[in-house]
Amino acid sequence: MSSEASTGAEADADSLDRIAADLLALKERNPVSYAEIGRRVGELRVERGVAATAAFPPRSTVYDVFRPGRARIDPELLRDIVRALGATPAEVEEWVNRALRLRRGGEPGARQKAVAAPPASAPVAVPAPHTEPRRRWSTATLMLGCVIANLLGIVVVQALHLPIYLDMVGTAVASILLGPWHGALVAVASNLLGFSVGAPGAAPFALVNLAGALVWGYGVRRFRMGDDIGGFFALNLLAATACSLVGAPLGVILFGGLSGHGSDTVTESIVTTGVPLVAAAFSSNILTSVLDKLLTGFLALMAFVWLHRRAGFPASHMPLVEHLSAPHARGVRTGDPSSEPRRDETVRRLGRS
Repeated sequence: MSSEASTGAEADADSLDRIAADLLALKERNPVSYAEIGRRVGELRVERGVAATAAFPPRSTVYDVFRPGRARIDPELLRDIVRALGATPAEVEEWVNRALRLRRGGEPGARQKAVAAPPASAPVAVPAPHTEPRRRWSTATLMLGCVIANLLGIVVVQALHLPIYLDMVGTAVASILLGPWHGALVAVASNLLGFSVGAPGAAPFALVNLAGALVWGYGVRRFRMGDDIGGFFALNLLAATACSLVGAPLGVILFGGLSGHGSDTVTESIVTTGVPLVAAAFSSNILTSVLDKLLTGFLALMAFVWLHRRAGFPASHMPLVEHLSAPHARGVRTGDPSSEPRRDETVRRLGRS
């Protein structure tokens, strides 16, 4: 970095375009996607005490810092990006000082005339300057909506006598979008309020809901199981297993294996094959839980995509949501991972010119 940071006479020729080009060169020496940079920036901010719901910048915001033709640059965002790319503390300060010198000096050379865009036939689309969308829903509002979604799921299952549960869609949404302990709060509140929709026996099963919240929440954040569709599918299976390990013993202890739920029909069918009731209850719970959590997880995924696009909730910690949310109308699908190398090549051409 010391060879890149402008000093002495070179400082007079520095510009935001040069910073962008040098930053791109740093990224090329430390190959990593823009989504991953955003995730690392979010983690750095969380370590500094920023709320997780506001810490993770959109991938497009991160990408914009690398784009030439900028009129200004946020030194603090630049600091986090350079740290995320592995620069030493001294190198980070040199980057930030460059941005601060340009700001104090009226940003000389920052508004250099941009090179003409690639021909319309080129399969690339450089996004326009983008700022983080304003969130129109508060965290508290979303969590209340998640509790209501869980209660509505209970009502639907009771009314239709379905052999699944649907009482954790709100929990899954809160966990993958806000974090595991937000999901845990939604889980406990939903089960304790089960009596309000005619399910007083739901309260003890708060432990099941809680297990799912922690698996979904930590799965997408700590273990990156929300990066692609395969990982998310596996995460839902893991949530189903965790819920069964907690829920099946509770069902046997509290209700002898038959709780009056629609899944009892599955249990009774297994019993007719000669399997003891307790074993049948365990088998039924696992089978039902797998179907339920797969459906729940993908309903939550679709809800997250909608909330990311319409309400501005950040999704840098879950690239799958950004891929599904990306616009399809302008040139190449910007959410398609295969389009990122093409965007990188466009930025390189503009930076070198």
